[in-house]
Amino acid sequence: MKHFLILLLTLLAAPLLQAQEKSPATPDRSRVKPDMHEGIIQEAHIMFTYVDEKKRRRLTLDLYRPAEAKGPCPAIVLFFGGGWQNGRPGIFAGLAQGLAQRGYVCVVPAYRLSGEKPFPAAVHDGKAAIRWTRKNARRFNADPERIASMGGSAGGHLAGFMAATNGIKRFEGKGDHRDVSSDVQAAIVMCGPMTLLLPHIIERVEKAAGKPEGDAIIDFMGGALPDQKTGIYIEASPLTHLNTHTPPMLFIDGEFDRPRSRYTEFWEKMDKLEIPHEFVMMPKAPHPFWNMRQWFIPTVDAVDTFLKKHLPE
Repeated sequence: MKHFLILLLTLLAAPLLQAQEKSPATPDRSRVKPDMHEGIIQEAHIMFTYVDEKKRRRLTLDLYRPAEAKGPCPAIVLFFGGGWQNGRPGIFAGLAQGLAQRGYVCVVPAYRLSGEKPFPAAVHDGKAAIRWTRKNARRFNADPERIASMGGSAGGHLAGFMAATNGIKRFEGKGDHRDVSSDVQAAIVMCGPMTLLLPHIIERVEKAAGKPEGDAIIDFMGGALPDQKTGIYIEASPLTHLNTHTPPMLFIDGEFDRPRSRYTEFWEKMDKLEIPHEFVMMPKAPHPFWNMRQWFIPTVDAVDTFLKKHLPE
């Protein structure tokens, strides 16, 4: 009887096992927890700039760095996403920890969201964060000559903007350490628009115009629409400012999140200027993939490989 039951269970289980083998594994979209503390030092809420002349409004950043390193490490300034209207540095805590374990000093700054002040305030704050990183590089065992910008979604736009505007002084703002360069030597853009005049963006904004809920891009543009003659959509697009000082850039997209479409014109211009660029697509990845377990390590691997190539010791 015992052998008969075992045989029966085996026969019943066989079709289920075959079905599981044929069906693709479901991607793990659970969020990566920021609990990778081994081998790194974390410092939170470090003040890096004032944004008003009376010095009453200040911004802070979180910093993650290797506990032990033989020499100065390359630094990455990471910009979180959230449509320029939501978000906080803690969103990128896990990614910063993972990269710090690979040997990078990671700086995750706050920046003014559109509800406080629209473009170019966030750009000014991003530049201030890079200046602070370079000014304090020796203090945190970072190399001031090897700094990259990185971000996802709206943060990807900011990371790309930092790179595209290397050498352009009008975006420095009035933050601290204005005697220090805000140039970056590499950039990583994850799903960030390099032009705000893409057809799907214009369509989205036009549909939202006049509706009570509005749109994140309209808010970031201070209420302006693309058909108005302010030129702010052109000014806020990294594509407009791309120049010979722009460093090598890595672009990472999810397969299910308009892969490559945000960068077509940008890449064409980069090719004309002979600026190196690379692209990685995360299979079956949604927006935002970088904080999900399925694509977390592949993202860290892609960034590490790119920066080892373009920010060598």
